[in-house]
Amino acid sequence: MPIDHVLKLYSESVRSPYLHYGFWDHPDTVKISELSLNEMVKAQGRYIEHLVSFIPEDVKTVLDVGAGIGGNSSYLLSKGYEVEALSPDEYQEGVFAEKYNGKVKFHRSKFEDFEPVKQYDLVLESESACYIQIEPGWKTAQKTIRNGGYLLASDYFIHHNDGSGDWHIKAAHDEKVYMETADKYGFKLIKEYDQTDNTMPTLDGAKAFMERFIYPTVEFSSNYMEKNYPFILKAIKKAFGKKVENKMKQFSLLESDEFRKYKRYMIYLFQKVN
Repeated sequence: MPIDHVLKLYSESVRSPYLHYGFWDHPDTVKISELSLNEMVKAQGRYIEHLVSFIPEDVKTVLDVGAGIGGNSSYLLSKGYEVEALSPDEYQEGVFAEKYNGKVKFHRSKFEDFEPVKQYDLVLESESACYIQIEPGWKTAQKTIRNGGYLLASDYFIHHNDGSGDWHIKAAHDEKVYMETADKYGFKLIKEYDQTDNTMPTLDGAKAFMERFIYPTVEFSSNYMEKNYPFILKAIKKAFGKKVENKMKQFSLLESDEFRKYKRYMIYLFQKVN
């Protein structure tokens, strides 16, 4: 798989070791207009702290699936877990090689294609479950996790599909289908936590940033080009206008009310029972 340039841009601009949402203990008290980048990064730290609290005591070995740039793996290592990482992304493989110098084994593969040479106590899917095909993913989990072992998924899932084709529907798995398939492959849900409200300040903060900085910059640039280089602007719009329009529509994913309408951000802990 080629480099995910969006994740690369995110990691290099935010300069956080994490690529996931933040977690706010008291989201109702968060003042979105006053959120700083530092506070967003701290919330990302709270996210992994909260998530790891769901790991059972009998877990020693962890496969970090969709490992990003190594933030979660570093935290797990600091807590004494034996960690291996998996991702199909070339950039992430390079980050792991530089950061850990071979101390954390990195499997460059899609999880669906992964052929484990051993079984793990726990597979962690932190904001990677939505990228893994449901049936092939659970099939791989069955052979990757030891009997009695666990899969810990933290991601957003569709709870309402009105057939509208909204971007929120496209960007997640149906939670009912996900659960039914887990059961089919011998995984029992033993714990769950709805962290939707705790994570929504991430979207609200990102939306506020876009409205304050990005949209005015785009508008200024467009007006400047139209005034000084109208023919170049016309050529750009002709060549890339449709792609830009489609990308702009995806910014609807920053609408937290729309998120809640279609999705829930859940933590699911499954145990392999057979």
